[in-house]
Amino acid sequence: MESMFTKQDFNFTTLGRTLILGFSYQHDERSLHFIQILLTALTKQFNKQLEDSTTTFNSINLFFKEDFQIEQIKPIVLKTLDVLDFKKTNPTKLWKLPVCTNEQYTVDVHDFFNGDIQRVNAYIDRFLSLEFHLVFYGFLPGFPYLGGLPIEMAIPRKATPSRITQKGSVAIGGDQVGIYPQDSPGGWNVIGNCPLPLMDFTKSSPNRIEPADRIQFFKISTAEYSEVLAAIENNTDHPYINPYPHD
Repeated sequence: MESMFTKQDFNFTTLGRTLILGFSYQHDERSLHFIQILLTALTKQFNKQLEDSTTTFNSINLFFKEDFQIEQIKPIVLKTLDVLDFKKTNPTKLWKLPVCTNEQYTVDVHDFFNGDIQRVNAYIDRFLSLEFHLVFYGFLPGFPYLGGLPIEMAIPRKATPSRITQKGSVAIGGDQVGIYPQDSPGGWNVIGNCPLPLMDFTKSSPNRIEPADRIQFFKISTAEYSEVLAAIENNTDHPYINPYPHD
């Protein structure tokens, strides 16, 4: 499998001790997977020199512990690109997550379609048929940015953000999808609520779902939603509590 990027697709910017490796975001799983493989390779290459490393939709960010000379770092990055073996990438995993789309969790979508129930239901049904891919975590700890929403399904961010967006809200901002890990102000349009936390911060590796993995939502009833929340609170079992990769 050949890379969809070449060295010419990347630009270098420095901001203090941060190196920003910029590129044009590609809306496909293969390109996203390539960026994750490159991030892993660069993190390994500069391991002892880095405080942290992150990705966004169009950049890899390397946070160095000390000042660095771009003239020394850039050739190493370009050489890493030259020898990167994209053929060794592992297949992505598909995670299926429950979401309740009861009207109390879809007020924003109803507002967007001016209360047209037929259009609301058609939109939700199509949304549930899609597979998304996790691009990165950001905004809030554990907030996943998901790509894969068709541009014709994009819903603009709210002109005036809501003071509180409920924990677990599955929301749309433009052509991106996210899940709020906690109650928070937010300007995205909520289409449902997922009762499962995606990350467990009590563990050394808190995120089960990794960038480039795929996510599909399936509808649950309000009764099932309440059952899941109760099971989590009481530390009892429920078939929806521990999502597992399907492939």
